[in-house]
Amino acid sequence: MNVKEGQISVLFLKLADLCLLLLALATSLVIYHSPTFYSLDFLSTRVKISNAILCGLLLIVWHFCFKMNGLYLSYRLSSAGEIIRTVTKAVGICSMIIIIAAQINPWRTMNIWTHLGFFGFGVLFIGGYRTLTFYASRRFRKRGINTKSLLIIGGGFISKNFIEKIERRKELGYRILGYLESDSQFNQNKINGYSCLGNFEDLKEVIDKKVVDEVFIALPIKSKYSEIKTAISQLEEQGVVVHILSDFFPHHLARIQPQEFQGFPLLSLHSAPVFHWRTELKRIIDFGIAMVLLILFMPLFAIIAIIIKLDSKGSVFFTQERMGYSKRRFQMVKFRTMGTDAEARMKEIEHLNEKDGAIFKIKNDPRITRVGKYLRKSSLDELPQLFNVLLGDMSLVGPRPLSVRDALRLEESWQKRRFSIRPGMTCLWQISGRSNLSFEEWMALDLEYIDTWSLNLDWWILLKTIPAVITAKGAV
Repeated sequence: MNVKEGQISVLFLKLADLCLLLLALATSLVIYHSPTFYSLDFLSTRVKISNAILCGLLLIVWHFCFKMNGLYLSYRLSSAGEIIRTVTKAVGICSMIIIIAAQINPWRTMNIWTHLGFFGFGVLFIGGYRTLTFYASRRFRKRGINTKSLLIIGGGFISKNFIEKIERRKELGYRILGYLESDSQFNQNKINGYSCLGNFEDLKEVIDKKVVDEVFIALPIKSKYSEIKTAISQLEEQGVVVHILSDFFPHHLARIQPQEFQGFPLLSLHSAPVFHWRTELKRIIDFGIAMVLLILFMPLFAIIAIIIKLDSKGSVFFTQERMGYSKRRFQMVKFRTMGTDAEARMKEIEHLNEKDGAIFKIKNDPRITRVGKYLRKSSLDELPQLFNVLLGDMSLVGPRPLSVRDALRLEESWQKRRFSIRPGMTCLWQISGRSNLSFEEWMALDLEYIDTWSLNLDWWILLKTIPAVITAKGAV
């Protein structure tokens, strides 16, 4: 695709977005106010100059919202999910703008339901259209339509690895021209059939003679910093898109998030779920479910409290300092299942520990009361932790919080990554056998949860917890 064709396609995309936004607004209004009523009302209304100006301003502001969110930049290297997320954000901002506009110029047909309808239909229409064009573009690129010429700077291992991946992804539509390399160790041979076009010093000449749409710099940052800096300066002058295959630090689990602080570019590495609308929704779900369950279980709480009091002396609840998110300590609440001297007797029975690693577990703990044994078997002793969920110390789903004693005994660094998210009432360990698993297996399941976390995984664990609690598999 040449520059003129690219400009036409972007213009068409902009017009389609604005038309679909208007369609989303009209659909929301018509559905809420009924098609017959709204159509007659609309046709009988005179078009005022102020309304026409407001509509024009809305279209202009909507356009800039989409543009500022990068919806008219190349999505060649992105996924369909990233496009949907960006569209959702942009339509959300456009929805907020309508709310403001409706206050400036009274708009009696706009209310909370029509606003929500506009947002929903906007995401549906534009997200669906963008997804269709995304996959259609990939099909065209596979057939050689809308391709881009690509130059690679660097001929070492990074370059070879990258070229192999580009060749496997024909749908990206990249046509590799060749590579530049000054090191005689790498510039003598072809890489996957692509020849060396010269040294780093020949970059300007290559760009002048050949059509180069994009450049990928595949050089080690530490040893080739000056060459990378010179190449970027030359490419910036000619407006060529530059991509840097960074290898600043070795990272196997962390995800890179580029951001900016007061003009300073930052690269943040996250090896745990980052702050996101999903993490916020998880917190809202935690709070809502915990509140509902506490209300429903109040009669059960009262019955358990009475039984505990009748069975043994001491308080109904047992609080213990646990280590939570980022090693912050908090008081975890449970129904008391042991005698009041349980903590004092810990040293005399520590040699009976049946588990490896940092934790302490024995099947027939002499400190457990008669009622406590049943409460533990049925997991009813865990219910007061719903208060911890309400306070934000815990989540419904997450790694089980370790006592300070056990947490301080963790010897392996990789095990401490479990502190990178909030602990939970249930987890993969809870539904996979609990005390039947070794300490290593428990820690591995916690890290598997962190690395693969999603809201769907949380719901799956919550649903699987019900039969796990009923069968009391692995409960001690």
